[in-house]
Amino acid sequence: MNPVTTLSSSPVSLSDGDAATVSDLSAHRRAAVSVADANAAYRAELVTDYIAARRTGVWFDELRLLAEARRYDVANPDDSVPLFDELHAIELFGAQPAGVAA
Repeated sequence: MNPVTTLSSSPVSLSDGDAATVSDLSAHRRAAVSVADANAAYRAELVTDYIAARRTGVWFDELRLLAEARRYDVANPDDSVPLFDELHAIELFGAQPAGVAA
């Protein structure tokens, strides 16, 4: 028996991950997440990371996150407020919840 012939003619998935990519549940999860949701989650994570970096005072981490925000802005020019500007506003005015008067 030739193992190459056996593997190539076998309809069995190579791993559980292969089956997961075509399962009904996976398809439903992928359909439920929009690009806008993923972008909003990414933006929120970057803002949270930036606030944490500012608190620690590690300048290199702040700079890295600002550069990452700039790359995001170049890739997503249609966003109403550039992410870099949002991070820069945190630097200028501090991290306050939305709607709180300074």
